[in-house]
Amino acid sequence: MPKISRFFIKFGMLYLFIGVILFTLSEIPILQLNIPLLPIYWHMIALGWISQIIFGVSLWMFPKNKQTISKNGSRLSWISFISLNLGLVFRFCSEPFLLNNRELVFIPFIASIVLQVLGVFCFILEIWPRLSTSPRKQT
Repeated sequence: MPKISRFFIKFGMLYLFIGVILFTLSEIPILQLNIPLLPIYWHMIALGWISQIIFGVSLWMFPKNKQTISKNGSRLSWISFISLNLGLVFRFCSEPFLLNNRELVFIPFIASIVLQVLGVFCFILEIWPRLSTSPRKQT
């Protein structure tokens, strides 16, 4: 399994764990905060957990070709990983405060969107050439 796949899968599991812990803590009445955390849980589950597991497994299961299998991953897949995770961190730090402190967190919020889209776009560019059909053996 390539190193990049392991990183995607490990970070995906980390987002699942953190998301479940935060959701559980937010349901305890004495720990209630006046900030909206529901969008954070959804991003942790959808982009943090599910998408990163899918990205990691697909990079592992669809290798470029037999001669150029890299144990570390390509530059494009690392850009995807870093920008997606950096965008998620910016999102987690800015979105809960968007309603009350719009001026303060607007730029990190926009940066999170741009970084997440860049991460998904780089993943698509990386995986698209791998989805070609393999030639069949003539019998």
